[in-house]
Amino acid sequence: MHTNGEMERELRVFSLAIEMSIDGIIIGELSGKITYVNDAFLKMYGVSDKKDVVGRYVVEFIAERDRERAAQKSLECINTGKGFAGEFAALTMKGKEIPVEVTVSVMKDGNGKELGFVDIVRDVSERKQFFKKLEEHSAKLESMVEQRTKELSEAQDRLLKAERLAAIGELAGQVGHDIRNPLTSIKNAAYFLRKKQTSFVGGSGDEMLTVIDRSVEHANSIVNDLLEYSREIHLDLEEYSPKSLVDYVLLLVNTPSSIKIVDNTQSFPTIWVDASKMERVFINLIKNAVEAMPDGGKLEIVSRKNEDSVEFTFADNGCGMSKEVLAKVFTPLFTTKAQGMGLGLPICKRIIEAHGGKIAVESTQNKGTKFTFTLPIAHPDFKSQKLE
Repeated sequence: MHTNGEMERELRVFSLAIEMSIDGIIIGELSGKITYVNDAFLKMYGVSDKKDVVGRYVVEFIAERDRERAAQKSLECINTGKGFAGEFAALTMKGKEIPVEVTVSVMKDGNGKELGFVDIVRDVSERKQFFKKLEEHSAKLESMVEQRTKELSEAQDRLLKAERLAAIGELAGQVGHDIRNPLTSIKNAAYFLRKKQTSFVGGSGDEMLTVIDRSVEHANSIVNDLLEYSREIHLDLEEYSPKSLVDYVLLLVNTPSSIKIVDNTQSFPTIWVDASKMERVFINLIKNAVEAMPDGGKLEIVSRKNEDSVEFTFADNGCGMSKEVLAKVFTPLFTTKAQGMGLGLPICKRIIEAHGGKIAVESTQNKGTKFTFTLPIAHPDFKSQKLE
């Protein structure tokens, strides 16, 4: 058995340990009334004197939103005689909420009779702030990794595109060298026969020479398309209105009488474009629409201001395209036509992108197709840039 002196020493040690604890400690009755708190509790809750706490109830130091849960836990603790641990929002004397971890134990005498409770309270504000910052840092890292992955993917796409353009350029150079010379010879020979040997050639022969001329021109246009698609695009920008560009193109294009073209382009705002290159885009889109309406139809051309750009739409009510064809319309060397290399729309896309714009297409079979592209309303200084 412990002597009275030994018990006093143990009590002093126990009391000293409580006072030196960095955690707040509360001792109280089963009713929740506080009978003792240590200095760490006073510091945590912003209390200057223990007299301001002793005699009050623990629930007063819990934020309103957590009081019902804390009361329920305390009641379970009394009924079962078992302690509990949990996190609550504490309320300081100045009304500030702080997150705390609370461990509650029931005090019993030697006979197991419940005498009161002991709460150990730990301020976890710094830990929560640390984990919050850790989560923010983790989210930032994930965002950086995602962005970097996107940049690498875009860089790879640009590399593949550059390699593809280089391959096409090399092919175009070989084709231009190997085909243009014999094409020139054929064209010159046809010209000689038409001008110098009229009596020998005759009427039907003249028709055949016309076929030869057209075939040479078609073959030469294929070589030109290959060269144009593979080379860098340099722009000579000048200021034009959308309507002036379309008006000029409509003078150049011959369309069947069965095709009705509705021009709803506007004169403002003006845009800075390379007119010769944009004319090619307009002509290509108009010709595609005409070919999609062999039995006649309507093509509507519209321009409208869209924030800092001008949006053009070319909408026809022709045969439309299937989803499979639609997905490949801007793919080089893909075509559904009997003639051509499938470079018309890819070249149009490169020209528009060189201007800083974008192009998209929508189509439904047997209902029609709509091409939409934007061109930025750029400052004149823009024309000094070299664009690819």
